[in-house]
Amino acid sequence: MRKVLVNIAWLVNAFENSSGYSEYYLDMQTGDIRFFSPLDFPEHKEIMEILDNQPDRYIKVPKLDQSFCAQVKKDYTSLIEKSYLKELLEKAIDSQEIQKFRNVLMEFEEERRRWYVFEHECNKEFLIGWFKDKGIELVNKLPREFKKTKDG
Repeated sequence: MRKVLVNIAWLVNAFENSSGYSEYYLDMQTGDIRFFSPLDFPEHKEIMEILDNQPDRYIKVPKLDQSFCAQVKKDYTSLIEKSYLKELLEKAIDSQEIQKFRNVLMEFEEERRRWYVFEHECNKEFLIGWFKDKGIELVNKLPREFKKTKDG
C-alpha cells in the first residue's frame, strides 16, 4: 500500500466543499491539495488534463454524495436521546431540504457542535476507506506552522 503524507483535516475540508463546479486534487508526492474551478478559470481545464495524465502523482478527491450525506444525518439522528430534537431532525431529513437539518440544529448549540464533530469524523472515515480501496494509506501530516511551533 502506498503511504501518502497529507493533512487529513485539509483533505476532509476539500471533500466537504466539493461541488459540481470545482475539483480538488491530492498531490501524492507533496501531500498538497490543489483546487481548480474550470468554469471560473478556463485555464484550469488544461492544468486538470495534465494532472489527470499523471496518475502516479495526482488523484482527484471524490465529491461529497448527497445519499452519503443523508445517511450521515440519519446515523447522527439515531444517536439523539431528546425525543423533541430527534423528531425535528427526522422531519428535516424527510423534507429533503438540505439546509433544514442545519437550521434545526442552529437552535441547539451543544447538539450542533456534536453534529459537526460527528459529520467531520464520518467524512474522514469515508475518505480513509476510499483512498485505501485505491491502494493509498493516508498518513496525517501536521501543517507546517504547527511543526515549527512543536519543534521550537
